Amino acid sequence: MNENKQLCPNCKTGADALKLDPKEPMCPYMEYHNGMACEKYKPIPEAEKE
Repeated sequence: MNENKQLCPNCKTGADALKLDPKEPMCPYMEYHNGMACEKYKPIPEAEKE
């Protein structure tokens, strides 16, 4: 499975997108991912991690 086709579990941007649309199969910001990094990546703060 291609990991770039899923929401990133370590990214606040992707996690917030999943909360807004739980049926979304892919991160809506995939166009910003260059294969190495994502311009929209924001780490999830430790306080928000489960």
